[in-house]
Amino acid sequence: MNARTRQTVIGGIAWILVVQYFVMLVVSQSRWTTPYSWSRNAISDLGAATCHRSDQLQVWVCSPWHVATNISWTIAGVCISLGAALVKPALPPSRIATFGLGLVFIAGIGLCLVAFNPEDTGKTMHVLGATIAIGSLAFGTFMIGAALWRADRWNLLGALGSALGTTAIVGIGFMLAKFGGPAQFGLWERIAAFPGLLYLIALGFQIVGVARKPGFPGND
Repeated sequence: MNARTRQTVIGGIAWILVVQYFVMLVVSQSRWTTPYSWSRNAISDLGAATCHRSDQLQVWVCSPWHVATNISWTIAGVCISLGAALVKPALPPSRIATFGLGLVFIAGIGLCLVAFNPEDTGKTMHVLGATIAIGSLAFGTFMIGAALWRADRWNLLGALGSALGTTAIVGIGFMLAKFGGPAQFGLWERIAAFPGLLYLIALGFQIVGVARKPGFPGND
């Protein structure tokens, strides 16, 4: 395995490791003693550093595992950006793909910003980070999917990326429009945030497989 292949495989593995983000969401939620709803509560409630009464929902937010949750989000952010920086050799040469990877890289930085600034102790930077993370990942996913759709061996993942990116963008629209009121905020936020993360995991597996094949540049 040459240096280029190794770099690409590391990038793909980094994206696969984003799965720990979802594992920690479930674990962190399970430690709550107050009600937590995926349709009502914000994802960020799991990383809140203090117990406080939500002005938006008029319920108590208290996350015992907030430290572990924010560590998980930091790891996910690093993995997202690292993968975006390393996987380009495995993807078809395309300006759209390159720009999409750039947006994904920025999304990883945004997620780290979210993790370092919990919603209750660093609200301004937290909101900025969440806006960057969710918005950049949604459009980055769509652009990567659109680029891959044009390449023969990537048709399926390309279509998936375009569909998931579109879903995320629609979720952003409904979230910004406050459709359904505070009771539905968590639902729209997850529809905006999760598709891109799931796509990176799926794409990571495919990239690792492609990079290890004999036909990959430098493997002959």
